[in-house]
Order: sequence, then structure tokens, then C-alpha cells
Amino acid sequence: MYFKNMHRFWTNTIGFMLILVFIGLAVNLCRIQVLEHDKYLKLAKAQQSKKVALSARRGLILDRNGRKLAESLRVGSVYANPSAIKDVSLVASHLSKVLHLNPSKVSAKLEKDKKFVWIKRRVSDEELKEIRKLSLQGVYIEHEYQRFYQNGPLGSHVIGFTDIDENGLEGIELSCNQALQGEPGYKRMYRDAQQSNILTADTEMRRPRHGNNVMLTIDANIQRFAEEELENLDKTWSPASATAIVMDISTGEILAMANLPAYDLNNVGKYPARARKNLAVTDYYEPGSIIKPIVLAGIFENKLARPNDMINCENGRYVMGKRILHDSHRYDTLTVAEIVTHSSNIGMAKLGMRMGIERMYRHLEQFNFGNKSGIELSGEQGGIFRPMKSWSKQFSLVSVSIGHEIAATPLQFVTIFSSIANGGLLLKPVIIKSITGNDGKVKEEYPVPQVVRRVMSEEVARDLLNPILVDVVRNGTGKRAFLAEYEVAGKTGTSQKVNKSDGRYSRNKYIASFVAYAPADNPRICVLIMADEPKGAYYGGTVAAPSVREIIKKTLQYLEVEPLKLKMAMH
Repeated sequence: MYFKNMHRFWTNTIGFMLILVFIGLAVNLCRIQVLEHDKYLKLAKAQQSKKVALSARRGLILDRNGRKLAESLRVGSVYANPSAIKDVSLVASHLSKVLHLNPSKVSAKLEKDKKFVWIKRRVSDEELKEIRKLSLQGVYIEHEYQRFYQNGPLGSHVIGFTDIDENGLEGIELSCNQALQGEPGYKRMYRDAQQSNILTADTEMRRPRHGNNVMLTIDANIQRFAEEELENLDKTWSPASATAIVMDISTGEILAMANLPAYDLNNVGKYPARARKNLAVTDYYEPGSIIKPIVLAGIFENKLARPNDMINCENGRYVMGKRILHDSHRYDTLTVAEIVTHSSNIGMAKLGMRMGIERMYRHLEQFNFGNKSGIELSGEQGGIFRPMKSWSKQFSLVSVSIGHEIAATPLQFVTIFSSIANGGLLLKPVIIKSITGNDGKVKEEYPVPQVVRRVMSEEVARDLLNPILVDVVRNGTGKRAFLAEYEVAGKTGTSQKVNKSDGRYSRNKYIASFVAYAPADNPRICVLIMADEPKGAYYGGTVAAPSVREIIKKTLQYLEVEPLKLKMAMH
């Protein structure tokens, strides 16, 4: 009886325990399948699948005529999952041979405790074929995009460049990075027991949204004219650097912007950082004599002189207290017009003093000296225009009148000078025409002209200053810019650089500049060249004027502007 009872007891106990176990299993199963279903589903998906990024194609950068300046091309890149590789040395040996890599560096990557490492990005088509043939376990190919610049160095300082992940680093690539970049997508790839990728009918996917296209105001052909002439200038005068800008006078659009030294956008790493600076917007200079027509506009506006008034130019040497002014040539008396034609510092200083500090300051202030133009380029500087309270009563009026104690970027000055050509309006410079989507629809348009303000009357600009600037090229310091085909109006500039060591003006370092517009009777373009520390000569009329002349001639012919001789024959 005892044994029978004990048997029943253990049978019931074991049965009860089994029931408890089954209840526990059922509860746990319910918890897993119901309460924590999402958690374990995610774990399963993580083991059986992976989310593969789908790169967005970066938008195009185009010139004003739709010519491609920057484009992203689809290329293959090789990566590995080290945890799926059994024989590291064998795989590393194969990869290093095909991809021309250091075997020890490849091995080091494959020995990492990771599930993803790049082996080599942006590989050639031949290398991709060899990798596919090898079918190495744990080694994969992913397609992404590589930035390509069709014209190499053309427009390099405007276009800029990207890093390996196509993030903009300079120029338009940087300032329009958000518009160009787009938004990557993804797809979820499932893997079988051998870790091979498989696609299912219900594969989760979000397509990438490709970047927008940016159309510039730059004309690739005019850009080439500017760059060719800078190269010619470099061969003759070997400046430390130089800048050329071509602006459409009626709209403020930049048709060309070039700098020396230049660099190849497809091989950025081979060039020093200095070569990549867009000097047209990042560096500013004392303008020297090219400011004289701007100062003269204020003289005329305030009716302080007329073009034919006579001024004593002191035979080239004028003592002003502790300061002595010199002219490059000795002149007894000159008319106001001739002071600009022959670029007399003494004559200009005497005219400037008629303005007085406050009137001079207010006059120059309206041209936005010292302020950024707001152009859509990275790194723009505002130049130097000191507050009126900082002006010296003894020297500042004279200094500013001849282009000292004030500094502007090349972009600022070509914009300022263009106000004479367009009848007295200061325009905002523009370098982007529009931003469009992949469907061709315009997302953002940049209207032109954008008028900042009127800075001089039409009478002063066209009736008084224009004839004087034409005479500069016909009979004055700008003779080397003369063209038989088109009437050119311009002004030379030669300014001494300031020594950084002692703050004094250098006796052997100069900025040679020339700025001009044409045709003078109906202006279409304004061209500026500034050459920093040219060798062998330093006058703007000698160094810069011939290159400006050639850019004007080539550009107006390209734009099919009617030549002067043909005009005269028709009339």
C-alpha cells in the first residue's frame, strides 16, 4: 500500500511539474509571439537581411547654355564583410593583386571585428570584372557615384569640388551643396543560409531622390577666352597671381571668372590650397588709379568741377605737408578729363580735396565698398572701407582719391565700374541662373537685373565719364586696349602693395590692373584683370590692358556684336 501511494504521489508530482513547465512554455511562447513579436522580428530580420543604401545622384552643374561642367557618373566600389571570410590571407592576396593594393593593409582591414569595411572605392570597370570572376565569399560590389568634371581646369574656382562622398567643399559645389546633393534611398536585401543575397517580390525599398541641377550664368566659351588670356599674361609677366572677370553690364551676370594659379578639378589633391582660392572673391586689393572715375563721379554729381576745367598738376611733384605726391610724368596743367586720361595723382588729389571728408565718404559708401556683394560663392570678403571717424583729416581724402586706404575684391570693383557703363545703376552680381529638378521644372530662378541703388546720374555716367574713359584708351594710359573693331572705354591702375612686415608701401611690389567696357556707345560687357606682383613691368596699361583687349574682342565677336567699321559703313 505504501509503495502504491508513493507511486501515485510521484506520478502526480511529476505530472504537476510537467503541467507547470508546459504552462511556462506557453506563457513564454505567448510573450515571444505576442508581446515581444516586434522585437524578435527585428532580430530575425537583422540576421537574415541587411539594409543597403541606394546612393542619390548629385545634380549637374551647367553653364548658361546647358553645357555640362560637373556630372556624377555611376561607378563600382568593393567592400567586405570580415566576419564572413574564412581564409583572410587568401582573400587579401587576391584583392591586393586585382585592385593594386598593399596586401598587409588589405589583411588588416579583413581582420577587423566588423561586418563592413571598404576595400577600394571608385574602381575601374576592368577591376570590377576581375572581382566578379573571383567570387570571393564575403567580398561584395556596391555601386555609387563619382564626380567628374568634363573640362578639367575650366572654371575650377567657380565650380569647386567635392570629397569622396560627394559633399561640396569649394565653389558652387559648396554653396549649392544642399540643392545638388539629393536624398539617398535604400533596399532591404535578404540572405540565404550561405549568406547569398536574394530578392523577394515584397522587397522593402525606397528609391533615392536625385539632386537638382544648377545652371550658372557662366558661358564656357567666354570662360575659356578669359583663362587663355590669363595664361598668356602669365607667360609674359609671371605674376604671383591674377584674376579676370567678365560681367554682363545690363544684368550683373558673371560670364567668366578666372584665376591664376589654376587647378584641375579631376586631380585636386595634386595642387596646393593656395591654387584653389577663388581670388576674385576671397582677396582684396587697394584699387589704385582705377578708382579715379568713381571719385570723379562724385565731383561731377556735386558740381565741383567740369571736364574742361584746368588744374595745376605741379610738374609732377606736389608737397603736402609731410607728404610728397608724384606723377609718373610731369604735367604743368591738365583739364579734369586729362587728369583721368593721363592718370595724374596730383590732379586727382586736388579734385578729391574739393569733396571734403563727409561728402567723399557718403559718395563711396553708396557703392558698397567694405560690404560683401552677396554673390552665391563661398569665402567672399567685403574688402576695407574704414568708418568716417577713422579717416585722417590730413591724408585720407588724398589717399582715397588715388585708390589707397580703401580695398575691394576684383568682383566688387568690376561691379562698381559697370555702374558707369549701365548709366549709373549699381547691380548685384549674379552667378546662378536657375535651379531645376530632374524633371526639368524650374525650382528656383534668379531674376536679373537686381538693382541695389542708383549711384550716379545718367548724365554723369554717359555724357561726362564715358567720353573721358574712351579717351583713356584712345590717347591715354590705356592705349594698349585700343580696338579698331569696337570702341573701348576703360581705366588703368597701378597700386603699390603694403609690406606686411612694417605696414609701409613697397617699392617693388605692385598690383597692375585694367578695367574696361565695350562697345562704349552701347555697352555689353565689362572686363577686369588684376595681376599681383608682375615681373618685368608693373603698369596696368602695360601688363593688364592687352589681355583685357583680347577678351573684349573675342567675347564681342562670339556674341555677334556688330563691329565699329561695319556700323560706320552702314551709316
